Amino acid sequence: MSAEMSRVLVTGGLALLTAFILALINNWISARAGVDENLRSQRLAAYPELWKETGAVSRWPRTEPTRRALEELHRSYRSWYYSNGGLFMSEQARARYGDVQELLAALLHHSPSGPTDRLVENAYTDLMETTSALRTALTQDLDARQRRTPLTVWQRSRWHRDATKKAEARMNRARRPESAFVNPPVQHA
Repeated sequence: MSAEMSRVLVTGGLALLTAFILALINNWISARAGVDENLRSQRLAAYPELWKETGAVSRWPRTEPTRRALEELHRSYRSWYYSNGGLFMSEQARARYGDVQELLAALLHHSPSGPTDRLVENAYTDLMETTSALRTALTQDLDARQRRTPLTVWQRSRWHRDATKKAEARMNRARRPESAFVNPPVQHA
């Protein structure tokens, strides 16, 4: 076999191998896009209910949740997770959901108080910020505010790393022995 013929066979073989690899990659990307769109549709159906529930500790206007209301919220989040949306959450959104649930548990567990006692200001702020991080993660899952690019993926991973650190600090504050609740002021008629 001549050198020219060998070169043609090797070049042809490399071309076929390259085409095969590119076809596999293209097939994987197409399949992944279909899965991603289906997952996004499932999230669009499930996330609004949780989003609405997070309004119980909104930034604007602030609310005055009672211990009883936070206990109900804690159970409501759990119900949503197991019946509706937990299956569809990304790893990052699941971590932020966990932050909220753990903070609620710590506030309720380490704070002896009555059912009508109100959450103190600093505990409210911690819970509000943690819940806000959950909402941000939900919007990221849906690409609702910013499309996913390699740069946004990197930015989001940094944001989630920071969110985890902040959630840990809030959790440590919630575990302190002082109560996160105060008795409501007496209303005079």
